[in-house]
Amino acid sequence: MKKEGFTLIELLAVIVILAVIALIAVPVILSLVDKSRRKAAEESTILYVDTIENMLMLNNVENTDGKTYKVKGRTVVDENDKVVLNLEIKGDVPYNGVENVIKINRGFIEEANLRFNSYYVHYEMDMETKKFKTCTSQKGFLDKCDGTGEVRPSEPEKPKGELEEKLKIGDYISYIPKNTSYTIKKEDTYYSADQTIRPSELNLWRVIRKNVDGTVDIVSEYISSNQIHIGTNTSKEIAYQNYIDILNKIASSYETEEYTITSRHTGYDNTQALGVLPNTNSSLDNGYIVDMDLIKEAVGFITARRAGTTQYLGYWLASRDATTTGRVLSNSGGFTSYHLNGYCTYVRPIVVLKADLKILSGNGQEDAPYQLKL
Repeated sequence: MKKEGFTLIELLAVIVILAVIALIAVPVILSLVDKSRRKAAEESTILYVDTIENMLMLNNVENTDGKTYKVKGRTVVDENDKVVLNLEIKGDVPYNGVENVIKINRGFIEEANLRFNSYYVHYEMDMETKKFKTCTSQKGFLDKCDGTGEVRPSEPEKPKGELEEKLKIGDYISYIPKNTSYTIKKEDTYYSADQTIRPSELNLWRVIRKNVDGTVDIVSEYISSNQIHIGTNTSKEIAYQNYIDILNKIASSYETEEYTITSRHTGYDNTQALGVLPNTNSSLDNGYIVDMDLIKEAVGFITARRAGTTQYLGYWLASRDATTTGRVLSNSGGFTSYHLNGYCTYVRPIVVLKADLKILSGNGQEDAPYQLKL
């Protein structure tokens, strides 16, 4: 049988058709790929910014308003390349081949220029409405998201929770920790014996800070009725680290899973930033100033009554003088340095209330503190 094939004209026709299809399809496909990559870069930027803002809050980083910082991978550094914040992020980090920068204002990222892969992402937030925009370019960072780049509007704002809406700094809160008794092992304190406190005896608290995520920091109106001894037979550096860990472990006994998300001992703001005393060469850990200022603003003074008494006394501060390894608030309201070994004083915890709690009753005054409900 005679076999027939395609003619040259037929082959040319097929090639022309395929070429036309390619001319139409390839730009569409490339555009879709570009949009997908732009969106991925913007999503990475938003996640990165959210991580920085959350860690600014959780680590209580102060004195950052209006300042611009560089970001290098998983760290935020100042103009002298000193690390300000270490970031705990598992996702993509900005490309290090360009200078990635952020501007911080009131705990938020007001502006950011971050490059992810081949895309330059500009991020900007309206500090009044807390709405943000992102826009991308492949040529360089944009000054504004004004239509020159692809703009992604922010998500709608979440309604404020009842605590965020109603509570004021200094308001009284009725909160009874779940633990009625807590034993501090001698292995933890390096003291000669176990010690016991009663967390549930601290049942009246004051609002000292409202956080951007709706959670609320409250400090006990009283200090513990029992003193805690902390001893050591180790070096100053190890003693200090143990001392911070011990006080925060004690503070965690005042948490209640249904009502709180975390805790800290008064004086520990998670940064432990070292500074230098004026007119001296002595370095100290001055992180306690943050909590002291919060308490003074909310309460009016920083000493507190011992639970069950009318005595105003001092208490442990989870900060230290580097030359002596420890620090307490004295009975008179001053700050005293001391050696840890054998020293004893009272505890005053801070707990962080969940954002979704409700107010059952009360008006926030001492004789009618707010009663909370789940």
